[in-house]
Amino acid sequence: MTSLRHHLGLTLALITGVVLALVLCVQCVRTYDYVGRVLVPEEAQREAERQDGNLVTAARTQGISEVGELSPALESVLEANSQRVLWMRLLDTKIQSLAQAGSPLGNSQVPPRWWQLVERHEDMRRRIDTPEGKAWVVLVPFRLPRPPRNEGESAVPREGRGRGNAPPPGSRNGTYLLEVAIRQDAVDSAFRELSQNLIIGLCSSVALLVAMIVMGLRAPLYLRGNYLEREMQLARRVQSDLLPKTASVSPYVEFAASAIAADHVGGDFYDLFEADSGKVSIVLGDVSGKGIPAALLASVVQGAIRSSTAAWHETACERINTMLCERSASGQFVTLFWAVFDPLSATLKYVNAGHGAPLLLRKAHGRTEKLLGGGGPVLGILPKATYSASTIQIEAGDTLVVYSDGISEAANAKEEEFGDDRVLEIGAAAAGSAPGDICGEIMKEVAAFSQTGSTPDDRTLLVIRFLQSSAALTA
Repeated sequence: MTSLRHHLGLTLALITGVVLALVLCVQCVRTYDYVGRVLVPEEAQREAERQDGNLVTAARTQGISEVGELSPALESVLEANSQRVLWMRLLDTKIQSLAQAGSPLGNSQVPPRWWQLVERHEDMRRRIDTPEGKAWVVLVPFRLPRPPRNEGESAVPREGRGRGNAPPPGSRNGTYLLEVAIRQDAVDSAFRELSQNLIIGLCSSVALLVAMIVMGLRAPLYLRGNYLEREMQLARRVQSDLLPKTASVSPYVEFAASAIAADHVGGDFYDLFEADSGKVSIVLGDVSGKGIPAALLASVVQGAIRSSTAAWHETACERINTMLCERSASGQFVTLFWAVFDPLSATLKYVNAGHGAPLLLRKAHGRTEKLLGGGGPVLGILPKATYSASTIQIEAGDTLVVYSDGISEAANAKEEEFGDDRVLEIGAAAAGSAPGDICGEIMKEVAAFSQTGSTPDDRTLLVIRFLQSSAALTA
């Protein structure tokens, strides 16, 4: 149910993201198109009307009442606005140039019956290419300002007044056309910041859309990864639950252990359990590799050991070796230390199948021994391999230290290995301490020595103290 909720939630989030990205993308494109198609031409129209007003003001200031005298006014207006205007010219109804400033490009293109467009307040503009770049050519109506009246003159002209009161020739109701060429970049500058924001918004929406598509394509892998992650956590918990508990093993031993996996689950395994006739089996193994394949093989070997007879565990090693040679993957092997402590005889019988030599810390004599005898090759390589067991006498207070090669081969920045000698020194110095203290000290020193932050190989340590001696048992 939880997985289904996660799947539905992720699907809904992806759909929402795609919809928002598409809406944002379409809106940015439409707005950008509206700016170029509507706002920029309107701004060009407004700029032309501003220049028309500037020309009227200049004509009024200079006292000009005839269109033929407008050239100086046109020049002054163009000079004041040269960064925005390329040229200006005044046209009559016959589209003849009456006055101009600048260098007009070609002949004017005036729509027929232009005065009707003026009366309907429709715009007359077009965009052209010039040697100085793109420009907007806008036609706007122009009217000469009325000359000031003399004192006492009537505001309403009398009938028969001279030609000065009639509309000038070449005009329609006194209206002319003013052609103004506006630079494209001058018009665009009014919307530059808006255009930049729209481009950024468009890029962001496209990026969001691409991200949603990629996430949608990767979603199955993500969901599968989450499922595997939960399964790995469950496997790690199961592997941890299979480890022996201190209070449930045997009254004849006390132990401490530490296991750090290089991956979610490890290929190292250890076990302490009471076997037949009150004997205690002590096991520590290391499967080649790490992760799930190593953990699966470790569980198989651990189960086989649990089901074997402790009295003949060297023979059991041969059977396990044969099984691994027949069933395990090519090149995969197991190192194993398997000991059986008999509290009645106070002896430890052990088989070492290619594992690193454990340490035996003698309490009475204050010395440390390496258990080198007894054993055979690693499990899973040689089908016909045989294994032998060695037996040593145990006294009360003796401590056995067994560890995997992830401890002895832990390397520092100089690629120096921690080594068996350092384990031996730490164990000898802490020989009288409790198993938990010895275990903690060794693991702390290994971590301080390596300082890599990650564990390249599984690290497993098992420390067992024997509580009964042969003398105590026969008393």
